[in-house]
Amino acid sequence: MVPAGKQEERMGYLIGVDIGGTFTDCAVVDDEGTVTVGKAQTTPEDPSGGFFAAIDLAAQELGLDRRTLLGGTDRLAHGTTVAINAVVTRSGARVGLLATRGFGDTLRIMDNAGRGIGLAVDELLHFPASRAPEPFVDPADVVEITERVDATGEVVVPLDEEQARAAVARLVAAGVEAIAVCFLWSVMNPAHERRAAELVREAFPDVEVSLSHVVAPKVGEYPRMLTTVLNAYVAPRMSAYTRRIEEEAERSGYAHGVLFMQSHGGLARGERIRQLPVSTLQSGPVGGVIGTSEFGAVIDRPDSITTDVGGTTLDVSVVVGGRPLVTNEVVLERHQAFLDVVDVQSIGAGGGSIAWIDEASGTLRVGPHSAGADPGPVCYGRGGTRPTVTDADLVLGVLNPDRFLGGRLPLDVEAARRAIAELAEPLGLSLDACAAGIVRIADERMSDLMRSMTVRRGLDPRSFTVYAFGGGGGAHAGIYTAGLGVAEFVVPLADTASVWSALGIAVADMAATFEQPLFLRPPYDVARIQALLADLERRALEATEADRRYVEDFSLQRLASCKYGMQVFEVDAEMPLGPVTDATVAELVADFERRYAERFGAGAGYREAGIVLTGFRVRVHGRVRKPNVVERAASENGSSARRPERGVYWEELGRRVATEVWDGTRLGPGAQLDGPAIVELPDTTIAVRPGSRASIDVYGNAVVRRLEPHAGKAAP
Repeated sequence: MVPAGKQEERMGYLIGVDIGGTFTDCAVVDDEGTVTVGKAQTTPEDPSGGFFAAIDLAAQELGLDRRTLLGGTDRLAHGTTVAINAVVTRSGARVGLLATRGFGDTLRIMDNAGRGIGLAVDELLHFPASRAPEPFVDPADVVEITERVDATGEVVVPLDEEQARAAVARLVAAGVEAIAVCFLWSVMNPAHERRAAELVREAFPDVEVSLSHVVAPKVGEYPRMLTTVLNAYVAPRMSAYTRRIEEEAERSGYAHGVLFMQSHGGLARGERIRQLPVSTLQSGPVGGVIGTSEFGAVIDRPDSITTDVGGTTLDVSVVVGGRPLVTNEVVLERHQAFLDVVDVQSIGAGGGSIAWIDEASGTLRVGPHSAGADPGPVCYGRGGTRPTVTDADLVLGVLNPDRFLGGRLPLDVEAARRAIAELAEPLGLSLDACAAGIVRIADERMSDLMRSMTVRRGLDPRSFTVYAFGGGGGAHAGIYTAGLGVAEFVVPLADTASVWSALGIAVADMAATFEQPLFLRPPYDVARIQALLADLERRALEATEADRRYVEDFSLQRLASCKYGMQVFEVDAEMPLGPVTDATVAELVADFERRYAERFGAGAGYREAGIVLTGFRVRVHGRVRKPNVVERAASENGSSARRPERGVYWEELGRRVATEVWDGTRLGPGAQLDGPAIVELPDTTIAVRPGSRASIDVYGNAVVRRLEPHAGKAAP
């Protein structure tokens, strides 16, 4: 995003589509920076249905049909949950694994930490009752192949090609749909893996093949093998899905290749995604973080906490100095994988989170289970019977039953009341108190997640700007920010906050990463570093030649994976471009220490043990054209923005009070509202809680700040 006036060449529409657990969001940005929203129900059985339905709704808002809109679009980008849904629901392909002889049990052994990976603290306390996580490849589909390469890349034992051919034939005959190949030390010499792939493709050209030196070129046999298996596991589904999206977009008039969001925050063409579908596993929540980092540069708020409250989850991330925090290892379904991801943490605390009573303790609980898109909350009238956070918001009066999703989805207040009453009665609570309790529990869980992302890392959340987006961000941020002592939050470009992730996808840049392990202790061999980086940079530029249609200019970024000696956590640090010298390596070390402190807290490192370099990577960054961000006209904040008051139960006041309601689309810069008040926008609602004030800035952001407690006026 750029301030208005920075671009002269007129461009076509930019479209971003983000598929969530409940809704599929579309953001269409025109040349003047105006954003048009399309929001459709997610269609889990075929997510492409919701994808194009959201585009159709946005087109209708513009007075266009789909073909006209897509025909005038420069860039169509998509953040997809297809891969992660396949992993979570265990609905991916049947995978066959070729491993070096003697290493077939690597996935089963899991670095001897399998039963503890991904367990919560209370689960670790009952460790004897735990079980190893369910594998993604059946042990019967793991075949050991005679071959061996040592740690220097020397071939010790040649690849037994006849054995490999026979193994692949047996696996395919047994019903395997994709082959993963992970040979020992292939990251130092991939010749055997490449030859194994040739053997598979010669005999079975339609079988997907994933090679570990391509998918995860890192040292670490278990996570490398696991990541390769995951790539194969999701490859057939992602290949079919991306082609379906591309083909339908082309039939609908779109003349350019669809771009897909990757977990590290960069877009890529469909061809690359089909080679590395695992790169999209954590891409779902990333769009909002990218949008925040881009917009933060425009409004000079580079340090931020992003909070995305959707229908299924709350997603939290941290942006420091305009740069999202990135990690290169993740835990997926209690398995450890090598994956470059924007560090987004999620919990089941969205609008569809189900409220229930714990029979053992007799206490009210919320989540982690969600009503999802189908049947959804009780108030949707689609068969849901268990009360959710959205039902509670409706009963409290925060949501308008006639204006939800701009009036496209009328809500059944009485059904929500009945569902919550079934919880309130055994708890001995009034209807309003029970609904407020549901919201409070959900919001406190949100606050806890924000605390773990900031305070527990040595970051003071009070020095960050909290962005509240997603359909429920504005309604809940007043509570979950207060728990951290944060006095202010921002609902970004308020009328587009519900599709902020889709907007972030629309304006995201293209990116790809190329890497190679290289283990170095001080004093560092600068000549080896220079030679390795030169090779990686050459590969990066060659691979991005086809991206030039989308990109204004390319830049390279050098990164090194570093860790303190005798410590296990690696952090990527940046190295300056140009000749590698002792001085540039010193800059790399200094950047590592700063980033390590940001992630783990000041004083967490042990410099006396030395700093070890474990690998290098080059990220090629293709900066795309950005839309203008236009300052809006001032508002008189007059009667035209007022809507009829309604009674809203505010927990701070302990009662229902007559509350001012405002049409957010008619509030421009300069408008100020004292709480308690409700601001209604087509796809989201902002709750200005008692003792708070909302103001609209020059870009249309709603900035809500806590003031002195406000008594409010009693409802008639």
